[in-house]
Amino acid sequence: MIIQNGKMKKIFIIICTFILLGCSNTPGAKNELIKSPINLSHALSLIDSMVVEDEMIAYIWIYSDAPDYVPIAASQEGITCVDDVGRFLEIIEHEILVYQKSDLIPLARKLTKFLLYMSMDDGSWNNFMYADGTRNINHQNSEAEFGWWAIRGLRGLVAAYKIFENSEIDSQLVQRITKQIEAANVYIQNALSNYPSKNLTYLGMRPAWLIKNAPDLNSELLISLTKLHNTEKFDYYNEIEKIAKGIIGYQYRNTGHDLDGMFLCWNNTWHNWGNNQAYALLEAYKVTGDTTLLTGVKVWADSFIPFLEKVGFPNEITVDHNGNYTTETYPQIAYGFNSLYHGMKTLADITNEQKYALAAENIFAWFIGQNKAGISIYDIKSGRCCDGIDRENSINMNSGAESTIECLSAIQMRGKI
Repeated sequence: MIIQNGKMKKIFIIICTFILLGCSNTPGAKNELIKSPINLSHALSLIDSMVVEDEMIAYIWIYSDAPDYVPIAASQEGITCVDDVGRFLEIIEHEILVYQKSDLIPLARKLTKFLLYMSMDDGSWNNFMYADGTRNINHQNSEAEFGWWAIRGLRGLVAAYKIFENSEIDSQLVQRITKQIEAANVYIQNALSNYPSKNLTYLGMRPAWLIKNAPDLNSELLISLTKLHNTEKFDYYNEIEKIAKGIIGYQYRNTGHDLDGMFLCWNNTWHNWGNNQAYALLEAYKVTGDTTLLTGVKVWADSFIPFLEKVGFPNEITVDHNGNYTTETYPQIAYGFNSLYHGMKTLADITNEQKYALAAENIFAWFIGQNKAGISIYDIKSGRCCDGIDRENSINMNSGAESTIECLSAIQMRGKI
């Protein structure tokens, strides 16, 4: 899966970089270049470290409860998890590569070593780590496998690869990262070996070549593979093409129906967390040029998103084979709104259509007070993001790793608060 980058292209990129830096030498452009829109204070207050297997690793605590906001372990799970560290490394990557926050590089190394510690040579991963540094190998959401947390860890390692790929002093670390990334290939190929067969599901025939038959999980994988492919040091074109077709095959299509354009997450259910299908498909579209992906996302944006907005952005929707559906409104969480925002903002950037830009802003507004509680979810001064809205006019004031990370991710995507 790994290929060599062209020397001439590297030279061209370097020249262009110097040109762009030179053109951005006006005071306004310079400030815009170096100033990050996010406040990392709260997230960094949840960072801790320890020595395991003779290496210093860093991690982010799972929970942080009001009013003191001190780190708290998850009962029966542990103090930290791959799910959160993988996502936080993407935040750190953006700060380092876009805003030149080189002071975060040592933290990025230690977070990377945590992910490597939690991954196995066979490509499987554990998720939770206990306070004594041992892996939680028994919890149902931490058993060694290639599922949600493995793919989250993979996203984190892709971020680490981007940070360190050109660092000579980190060459051995890059080798370890690359080896672990490529250990995932066996699981990917096993799933894709079923292409183009389909399974009979409650909602008809659906693609049978997605890992665990879970479109939401595979959207996370697709994001990782497109990012790796774009480095031009990995060739995942075939995998990107097939996984994207699998995800689009799980789109609910029923012209005139409220749910037309909805991307199913699991079986006959859509949920407002981890629904990164629109964003992932657009990243795949950039690679493959397959217009059916762009068309599918436009239906999602033109039909399903207006429905979500009309009914107050529910937390979950279940539909039956007759088209009857039920919704659950709460809880509303940052994870869900960031997923929707990434999809709509990317569509707006690709199409340059004002209606999608406005739709993206309407989604982002949830973070800054236009929500059922009428309160800003994100606190600019502290960098905290509330854990969500439990019911109308009731905010969960706790601020754990996931909420904080997802909110910071949305702000980074927007480029401002």
